[in-house]
Amino acid sequence: MNKIFAILPCYNEELNIGELIDKWYAQKDGLLESGYELVIVGIDDCSTDNTKKIIEGKSEEYSNTFLYAHPVNKGLVGGLNSAISYFLDNGSEGDLMTLMDGDNTHDPKYVHAMLKKLKDENKDCVIASRYCKDSEVVGVAGHREFMSDMAKLYYSFVLRVPDVKDYTCGYRIYTYDIIKKLVDEYGKDPIVEKSFACMMELLYKIYTVGATFGETGFELRYDNKQGASKMNVFKTMKKSLSTAVKLRSANKRNRKK
Repeated sequence: MNKIFAILPCYNEELNIGELIDKWYAQKDGLLESGYELVIVGIDDCSTDNTKKIIEGKSEEYSNTFLYAHPVNKGLVGGLNSAISYFLDNGSEGDLMTLMDGDNTHDPKYVHAMLKKLKDENKDCVIASRYCKDSEVVGVAGHREFMSDMAKLYYSFVLRVPDVKDYTCGYRIYTYDIIKKLVDEYGKDPIVEKSFACMMELLYKIYTVGATFGETGFELRYDNKQGASKMNVFKTMKKSLSTAVKLRSANKRNRKK
C-alpha cells in the first residue's frame, strides 16, 4: 500500500501542534479507504518551548507518528528541505507528501478532496487554495487579506503558472515523482529563499521541472491559531515580490541555454 506523509514543520507551536496532529490522525481510516497509509512527521525547528516534547508524546500515543528534530534553528526553508529529504528517504514511487503550516490554521479534513483531485485529474501538486468559489478565510486582518489578494494578481502576472491562483498557501499535496525531479534538477537542498517566500519558490521550481497543478477550496481558520504570528507581513511581501522576479528571470535564462 502506498503512503501519504503529513509533514508539519513547526517552531514554537506548543499551543497548536498537538491538536493538529490529533486532527491528522483522525483522517487515518478515511485515507486507508482511499488506498493510503498515513505517516505523520512533526519537524521541530529547535523550538524554545514544549513543541518537541508534545510531538514526542504524540509519537508514543499514535502509530506511524514521528519526530524529526533540528539540532539548530534552520527557519522555514530548513523545514522545507528537511521535509523533502525525509520524504525521498522514507517514501517511494506512488507515495504522496502533504505539507501544511504547523499552527493549526489548516484543517487536515480537506486532504480527501485534494487527494481526489490529484488522482482524478492526474496532477503532480494540488493546492488548498484561498481563491476557489467555495473557499473562506476566517480571522485574518483586513489589511493582510488585501495584501494577499494583490500578491495573487502580481504572482499570476509574473510567474504565470497554469491553473494556480494561490502561490503562497503552504497546504499542498505533492507526488513522489515530482519531488524527486525537483531534487534531481536543483540538488539535495533545492529551496534557498529564507523568507516565507520559500513556499512560492518551491511551487515555481516544481513547475520548471514539469509539474501540473490543481486547486481545491478550503476554509483558512486563522482564528484557530494560538500565540503570536511569526510573520513580518511587510518584510515578507517585499521579499516575495523580488523573489518572484528572480525566479522568472532565472527560468528564462535556463531555457535559452
